[in-house]
Amino acid sequence: MHSLDSPRTATSLAQVYLLDRDAGLLCRILSLYAARGLDVLRVDYAYAAQHVMKLQVSVDCIHAETEEVLRVLVDKASTLIGVLAASDHAASEWRAA
Repeated sequence: MHSLDSPRTATSLAQVYLLDRDAGLLCRILSLYAARGLDVLRVDYAYAAQHVMKLQVSVDCIHAETEEVLRVLVDKASTLIGVLAASDHAASEWRAA
């Protein structure tokens, strides 16, 4: 995994999850990325409500099959208990802090 201030590449994709505030659930979602060998560029999370957090994961999309792997990850993660919603989209411009 790269450090959080890695430069953004033009070929990155992001996925957004709304989930119960649960560190174990967050770790299970991130382990899905690690298990598939995806290069995580950035992870952001914020509280969306009292017991709900928003998790955004941006990955390097250098391989053609990465988009399909990410679609599978959204499906797998959305079946985990505590995930309220999951979606994927092109990553917005992120600047290194």
